[in-house]
Amino acid sequence: MPAVDKAISELRSKGIDDASIIDALSKLLDPETAWSIHAELSLRFFNEGLQMVDKGDVVQASEKLYKAVEEAVKALAIRSNLSEAKEAMEGGRWTVSPLDEASWKLGDDVERAWVEAYFLHVNGFHEIRIGIDEVRKRINVIKKLIDSLRQ
Repeated sequence: MPAVDKAISELRSKGIDDASIIDALSKLLDPETAWSIHAELSLRFFNEGLQMVDKGDVVQASEKLYKAVEEAVKALAIRSNLSEAKEAMEGGRWTVSPLDEASWKLGDDVERAWVEAYFLHVNGFHEIRIGIDEVRKRINVIKKLIDSLRQ
């Protein structure tokens, strides 16, 4: 196994997800590469979220769909050259505040997807106080954002 693959595998085995690895390395990447990686992660999380919805897994569906929107917001903020993206990339870490601020700056569709995803993150993942139908209700709003990445 090449050293890079071994390092990534070791980080994953310690519970560090791909998105966190990319965030930590973002200051070393050019914006076009960072944009495309975050967009790709977004699409992957969205597809995984849909699979979890099909299985009726509220917790994992909620978190995967949230992560899809989080990565989409990062990608669009980087592509739009927002100050929130610059600061997060330089610091190697995104937090809720810059994601929230960026979602507002990126327009109504992005902001609405962010609000719905954050609802899922809190109520479906952390608090587990919603059912799978509440998750399903939010898919179309999130899908609209995901579709914008494909264009």
